[in-house]
Amino acid sequence: MLFRQVFLRFLSTTRVPLSKTVSGRIIVPPATHFNNQGPKFNRIPRHEYKQLPDDSNYIEKFYDELQAFSQEFLEKQLHKKYTDFEDCPEELVFQLEQFIELQVIPKHSEPANETGDTRPSFPLRSIQCRNIGDKIIIERYLDFSKGVKLTLMLNGGHTFIFDVLLQGKSVFDNMQKNEKKD
Repeated sequence: MLFRQVFLRFLSTTRVPLSKTVSGRIIVPPATHFNNQGPKFNRIPRHEYKQLPDDSNYIEKFYDELQAFSQEFLEKQLHKKYTDFEDCPEELVFQLEQFIELQVIPKHSEPANETGDTRPSFPLRSIQCRNIGDKIIIERYLDFSKGVKLTLMLNGGHTFIFDVLLQGKSVFDNMQKNEKKD
C-alpha cells in the first residue's frame, strides 16, 4: 500500500503543477546499478577529452553549488572527489540528483498535498517553498544538475574538470584576497 502511494507521487501526470511546485522529477539510476542491463538512454558518451569553448557558461556560474555538493556530499558522505567518477559519469549525475532530491529540496521546502494542507500525509502531491529565496536555491541546483550533464556530454564524460575548476577558483580567490591586502 505504501509503495502504491509513493508511486503515485512520482508518476502522476494529470495534475497541473502550481507555480510554487519545484519537483516532480523521476530519477533514473545509471546502467551500472543494473549490471549494465539497465536503461541506455541516460548514458553519457565517452570519448577523448574536449575542452569547452571559452564562451560556454554551463558550469562556471555554479561554483558555489559545485563546491557545496563536493564538500557536503561527495567528501563527507561518499569520501570521494569528482575525479573518482571518471569511469562512470552517469553515477556522478545520479548522486547529484539524489543530493538535490533528498537534501536540498527538503531543506528549502515543505511538503503539501493538493488541498494546501502542510501536515505530513501520503501521497505527497507537491513540494512548496516557504519563500522565493528557497525556490531560487532549488532552481539553481536543478540548473546546476543540467549544467553538469551538459558539460559531461560536451567534454567526453570526463569528470576531473570539476575538480580542476574548483582548484582554479580557489587559487584565483586567494590571489584576489592577497592583492586586496597589499
